[in-house]
Amino acid sequence: MPQEKKKRGRREEKKTKRKAEDQPERPSKKSRSDDVYNPENAEAPLTVSGDAGDDYIGFDLQPAPGVHAPSFEPEFHGLLDPQEQEYYASVNSKMVADDFESDEDRALFIQAVYRETQGKELKVASSQSCSRYLEKIILRSTPSQLRRLFSKFLGNLTYLVRHRFGSHCCETLFLNAAKHMTKAEVNSGDDDYDDDNDDGEDEEAGEPSLSLEDLFLATAEELKPNMGFLLTDRFASHTVRVLFLVLSGQPVDDESIKAVLASKKKEKLETVSATNSTDSDQKRFVPKTFSQALSQLINSAVTSLDTTYLRALATHPTGNPVLQLLLQLEFSAPKSKQAESSALYQKLFPDESLEEDTESAKFISGLLYDPTGSHLVETLVQKLPGKKFKPLYKNVLKPKLANMAKNDIASYVAIRVLERLGKDDLQEAKELLLPEMSTLVSRKRTGLIKTLAERCAVRKVGLADLTEIFTHGYGDEKEFILNVLEYKPSGEMEGTENKETTPQASTHGSLLAQSLLASPATAPLVQNSLLGLPASTIIALAKVPASSRLIQSALVPSHDNLAFRRRFVPLFYGHIVELALDVTSSYVADGLYHATEGLHFMKETLARELASKETELRNSPFGKNVWRNWHMELFTRRPGEWRAVAKNAGHDEHARAPGGPQAPSVSARQGQDTTAKKSAIQLARERHAQKQAQEAKKRTPATSANRVVPTNA
Repeated sequence: MPQEKKKRGRREEKKTKRKAEDQPERPSKKSRSDDVYNPENAEAPLTVSGDAGDDYIGFDLQPAPGVHAPSFEPEFHGLLDPQEQEYYASVNSKMVADDFESDEDRALFIQAVYRETQGKELKVASSQSCSRYLEKIILRSTPSQLRRLFSKFLGNLTYLVRHRFGSHCCETLFLNAAKHMTKAEVNSGDDDYDDDNDDGEDEEAGEPSLSLEDLFLATAEELKPNMGFLLTDRFASHTVRVLFLVLSGQPVDDESIKAVLASKKKEKLETVSATNSTDSDQKRFVPKTFSQALSQLINSAVTSLDTTYLRALATHPTGNPVLQLLLQLEFSAPKSKQAESSALYQKLFPDESLEEDTESAKFISGLLYDPTGSHLVETLVQKLPGKKFKPLYKNVLKPKLANMAKNDIASYVAIRVLERLGKDDLQEAKELLLPEMSTLVSRKRTGLIKTLAERCAVRKVGLADLTEIFTHGYGDEKEFILNVLEYKPSGEMEGTENKETTPQASTHGSLLAQSLLASPATAPLVQNSLLGLPASTIIALAKVPASSRLIQSALVPSHDNLAFRRRFVPLFYGHIVELALDVTSSYVADGLYHATEGLHFMKETLARELASKETELRNSPFGKNVWRNWHMELFTRRPGEWRAVAKNAGHDEHARAPGGPQAPSVSARQGQDTTAKKSAIQLARERHAQKQAQEAKKRTPATSANRVVPTNA
């Protein structure tokens, strides 16, 4: 007889047994609600729902004023019926297609969607699929439409921000509403509430509306009593960070802010805002009342917590990004308010001297090697004021710098430290790292080595002593660049016997080599190694995205590398057509046009190779781009003008377009007077040349990750 299918192992048996034992004792929703919110049952344990584990940090949960306790439980606002789901799916298709005849048609369509959504806002925001569609509508909404939706959310925000899908709608609403914050809008009040509501679709149109300022302040008041709990909630913490940013006036486009704002897995909605005038967060209006509201929110979350709880947040996967953001806001406050707003930093590190034996120093030392806590130390290194950073570096970071550089996690903190140091401290740091350089090379700490080389070049710290170490770590001149790139030719990867494989190169190694090229002291290492490679290897490297960028960087013309280019460019003779027909190496073929600046005879040699394969190049999408960027149409028809344009390419960027408005004419090159009245045929030719230049500009391929644009191009 067939046996029953079971999972094997003692671990599964224990899991099944534990599950059976826990099942009867699981309390109902009503009993959980009573345990949490009943004041008479204060000693009852807090029951946590969701994915709470050993790292969960609990806080006292108190209902907001005017909000009933059951609203904190996962409320059920109903499900959308199939017809409603189909409607919102069609709305999404229409928004994605964006095939409206005019902006007015789009506005009428969005107005109709809001009319259809009336009374179902919470239901739509809680829907797994339709919440995404609502986000796209929010991005296209007018200020009055945002205010009406905001008003519907108000009173239910504590529930929505903790909801898996509603929290994303709240984030989008907060961010888009902040972009529409203007002084006129704040002062307008009810004046424009009915601007797109003339047909009376809103039953509450006659009621007085709140301005966006009032709505944000009401949001802060609603969330304030439970802010300590929301900081570590899986979904609410993201929305709380957005609210902090909006109230602080900080731009959300800053890369250092994005890292702590939302998860990398969050879906990116590519929808343009309804208005373009307020797209920049740098220009948005921030009322003075926001500063006080933000201070109250932070105080409600921090003041009731002691140092132990705050330090627990530092290693909490959800609490750590919140701590980072709060510290960034604290350090960015005006100097006049920094003293009174530094409560968080003082609570985290009571011993501001950070002496070696203090608890604060030991705490930071432990965070250095923690996968989560190290991000907080990075924020401290980047954002701390100078007076507070100096004792941190002197007493904690400097003695451990060499060990940090060798560690998988702490090496990222070491990179931030190198970026922060001045010239004298950087010189000392380099001397500390030099004995460990061979270990760093063997452990592939290319990011740290790259940062050290770049910062030494910026701070004018000598790099000559690194040359011998690099050669010792990566090999002699012939093998140096291949070892840095970790280049593996076709068929040499492990486990690929009898299979066709493409070459590979390390992106981090390519970035390191490019940073070495930027410094005159270390550039000969890369240049001599490239010159020592055979032409076939150079062509193979040009077809790999990572190493292709290195070759393009090496070809960028400068006064210091003329001798190198004179020896390097001939390696591409007989191969430029092959490069032009490849999606990656075609950027190298483009780079050769500028690399031959001052070497015009080489440029003509390569141009003749391209001209001999005109049909083949024109039939390839990549070859067609190279043909245009080399101005080969001009080369084949008017070689004299092409030579003038090519020789002037390094001095006039407008000469890149064949026959463009800035291309020197024959009369101009001969010094003749060009102010005379032009004939009709001359005017027609100029119009035709301008049209060609505009079309060429439209057809120019977009700059991708595989292209390096010369600074003089």
